[in-house]
Amino acid sequence: MLPQWLCGLVLLAACGKSGDADPREASGRIAEVQAPITRDRAQAATGRAGATDGDEGPAGLARAAGGADGTQYRVRVAAAAASIEGHITGGAPRDTSIVPTHDLGVCEPFSEALVPSREGGVGLTLVWLEGVREGPRDTTARRVSLSLDGCRLAPRLMLLGVGGTLLVRSGDAMLSRLQFTRAGTRAHVATVSFSDAGQIVPVSEPGAAPGVLAVTDDLHPWVRAWVVVTPHPFVAITGPDGRFRFDGVPAGRYRLVAWHEHLGTRAMAVRVDAGVIARVDLHF
Repeated sequence: MLPQWLCGLVLLAACGKSGDADPREASGRIAEVQAPITRDRAQAATGRAGATDGDEGPAGLARAAGGADGTQYRVRVAAAAASIEGHITGGAPRDTSIVPTHDLGVCEPFSEALVPSREGGVGLTLVWLEGVREGPRDTTARRVSLSLDGCRLAPRLMLLGVGGTLLVRSGDAMLSRLQFTRAGTRAHVATVSFSDAGQIVPVSEPGAAPGVLAVTDDLHPWVRAWVVVTPHPFVAITGPDGRFRFDGVPAGRYRLVAWHEHLGTRAMAVRVDAGVIARVDLHF
């Protein structure tokens, strides 16, 4: 057993080494980032207090940019930007079988992959950076479609550029009343009603401000989708392999957040150095 005074020296030396190493590999081109976020590291990464795993969930996307209120983003391409390559893992594949209870002439039973997964990845995960004050122009589509067909909304999770228009379509010959509410607060944003197949209703209210919107049907409780209005270009939806990539990220420290409607929210601090590809692994 080590003497008590020697144990103290070993502990002091270990503490003095933490957090000071350059995260890049010997090649100088790739940084591996794997540490989950803590309260202190969240404040250092974003400059905002009180941010921890799952504190805000999807509601936090509305304040994912810079400025005191988290809504300020300026288009300015950095001279030496970086990239983030990420991999979201840890969710077991999950399929859900839906058996409608009414309007059976239109609504047939169906199965939906709510946690699509390939090679350990987690699909249908929303990923974004918090604390991004500037960067390239957001090229997310500003005219997208959400379709109700067979008592099912598709896509399940979709992106819409802020200020954009959502074209809501119905292929079902039945009464439907879709409600758009802000995830986390349930604040009402818009209502779209259908009475027959073939109707198309353009709505601009969902795209008025960044955030995550839940879409439900008053008359068919199994109908659900999510519309994500992006505050900046660093927002992505993973495929079944759980992978995503952000390019043109200005050097700095950020908070990376991943949210899945069934798995919850995970977050971590990410340091981005100019000219480096930061590789991130986040596990639910």
